[in-house]
Amino acid sequence: MLKRRKKSNKTTCSASASARAAIGVSNSSDEVVHRGSGGATRAMVRISAVLIASLVVGRMTESMKRNGHKTNVTENGWTDTLQNMSMDAFESTKSSYDEFYQKNVQPLLTSVTSKLNATLSDEKSRPGYRLAQEGAKAKHPIIFIPGFITAGLEVWGAEECAKNLFRQRIWGSLTMAQSFFADRNCWRKHLSLDRRSGLDPEGIRLRAAHGFDAADYFIATFWVFAKLIENLADVGYDGERMSMMSFDWRLGYRNLEKRDGYFTKLKYTIEAHHETTGEKVVLISHSMGGTVTHYFLQWVVAEKRYGGGGGGKNWVETFIHSWINLAGTLLGVPKATPALLSGELKDTAVISPQLGSILEHYFSREWRKELWTSWGSLYGMLPKGGDRLWGIGADLIDFVGGASGDLDEMSNMTTAVASLKNKEVTSKKLVPYIVWSNKTDDMCSGPSPPDNTTPLATVPNIEQEHVETEEIPPDHVWSLDDTLEHLYSHAEEHIKTDLFSHDSQNGWKKRSSSKDKQMHWHDPAATQLPKAPSMRIYCVYGVGLPTERAYHYKVDCSSLGPPTANVTDDAGSVSGEQCSDDASSEDDSHSASDDLHSPFIIDTDVTDASRGIQMGVRHSDGDGSVALLSLGYMCQKWKEPRNKYNPHRVQVFSREKKHKGTAQIRDPGRGGPESGEHCDILGNDGTLEDVVRIATDFEVDIHVNHDEIKSDLMRIMDEIDSHPNGGL
Repeated sequence: MLKRRKKSNKTTCSASASARAAIGVSNSSDEVVHRGSGGATRAMVRISAVLIASLVVGRMTESMKRNGHKTNVTENGWTDTLQNMSMDAFESTKSSYDEFYQKNVQPLLTSVTSKLNATLSDEKSRPGYRLAQEGAKAKHPIIFIPGFITAGLEVWGAEECAKNLFRQRIWGSLTMAQSFFADRNCWRKHLSLDRRSGLDPEGIRLRAAHGFDAADYFIATFWVFAKLIENLADVGYDGERMSMMSFDWRLGYRNLEKRDGYFTKLKYTIEAHHETTGEKVVLISHSMGGTVTHYFLQWVVAEKRYGGGGGGKNWVETFIHSWINLAGTLLGVPKATPALLSGELKDTAVISPQLGSILEHYFSREWRKELWTSWGSLYGMLPKGGDRLWGIGADLIDFVGGASGDLDEMSNMTTAVASLKNKEVTSKKLVPYIVWSNKTDDMCSGPSPPDNTTPLATVPNIEQEHVETEEIPPDHVWSLDDTLEHLYSHAEEHIKTDLFSHDSQNGWKKRSSSKDKQMHWHDPAATQLPKAPSMRIYCVYGVGLPTERAYHYKVDCSSLGPPTANVTDDAGSVSGEQCSDDASSEDDSHSASDDLHSPFIIDTDVTDASRGIQMGVRHSDGDGSVALLSLGYMCQKWKEPRNKYNPHRVQVFSREKKHKGTAQIRDPGRGGPESGEHCDILGNDGTLEDVVRIATDFEVDIHVNHDEIKSDLMRIMDEIDSHPNGGL
């Protein structure tokens, strides 16, 4: 049963008050400003350093615990340290920022990165080395296409506050942390895109780093593609036979071509490798890189007059040997929803109250939402396929026997079955994507959820049983279609008219020889694979980890009167917050940029471990970041005979890797050689062996060219496709 803690009946500025109390600041903004020249600025800089370092340590500690590492680090311990260091930061305003950074922050970061030591593995333990001894040799040229946030971004044009970062990384290195610590407002401004165009803000130019260095490591020793590159080098690959095609992952895909000519460069790079080696190319994508690759395969065969690459219908068959889709976001990721809706990630929603109040004061949800909603790429990562896939609920977790406890400890997903497993699949009921708690009269006074929420009692096709609670029964729900309609209606004009369409069914109504069709190129549920019958697609991904899939939301009482959080003067000094008890009025005439304040948050009080609900987030199987439905459904759909999504019978193989996290002395903080976690899959021994065999064509028919299904995917697909309102 869903449980919810009692709420205060008062509407106050408690969040800002808690933040001030937590960091030792009085309610008087004068006290902050009058601490001396630049004192407030230095104080807030120091707090940012402590905050980010603490969050990094928290994530590392969580990963170590999940994968069996022993650690004496606790969240409360780090919170206490944070509190003490924050107080010291404010009280020691006479010391310089550099002194504080060297004394307090740098040792902490050094400690963290040393624990994340990614010493390259002993060669005899590497799958690449072993296969080389058996006779595998480099054959097909390889192109890597990285995912969301894993490639570095460099400064090529900046405002005065960031001119010292010219040609340095503002994302994807220790420089990223240092620039954030020094001036968070400057850092945020430079990472934001222009809201009207989705391109560069005036006077600012960030560009993707290039070469293997762009995505071999993310920061310090946190490896991304490094292990793949190393294992491929074992069989003879080098920089002449491989290329890393990194990109600015903030941009909507059409803008990638418009601003950077990315897809044109990718096309020519593939053709060049083919010309110089005489072999077809292997594409290896990770995460959002899978969606970018799917878009490219649509773009390259389309005529130039319709916005395509003009390669012709046989281009893919001529140049592409295979596409290895690692942890690909083919049908999107639910976690993009709270990022765009309320400026939240699960990681920020569930941190402790002490850390949360400081985070909100210093880098608030409004700031995060303003940043994330400027990135067109996030709209392309929203779930695809609509309620016909995500509304059936066949993939949602229900632990047999009503298991209780921390969901993170229930990583053995073989004990989980779908919530609808024992229900008649002929039922027409759909499950909600977002459940809204709208009983605000009992908690606080303020606005209701957004206008397009639907009263539960008036929606006969929405399942009610799994959202009932005796304490505060929710009376509004959104389906996925409702959610996408809201997000797109509040998006900037260029996003909904030029970049993406969320209506998969409508995609089939657009002629392939139409400029409107390119708004669906990112969506496998709205397009067909190209004419390439000899190409092979390998869907390689991890399973066995709880992955966010749906949400519980509530009114945020502390935000009913939009606070002007993080208000700074030109020097970066905090000038305090303003808030009131008045609800903001609706105005349909305002622009999307006026909609950044969101008085709604994930309801972290809602927990029901027996159904995979933890702190307002409902889970399904997946790799910890991407739900199984997105990872695997489309790959199996492509395999079905006589289906419109793969009319030319491209060969498709699904290679699931069951998560088994183990402690590693040489690589602490990561899940080990059998981890199925979203990033760890790039170092999974099974993945490394599959990739090396495919690229070298070494005994691939024996060892790789067949499905390995370790999850409940086939039953999930059967229930979805047999549901009266389900299936593609």
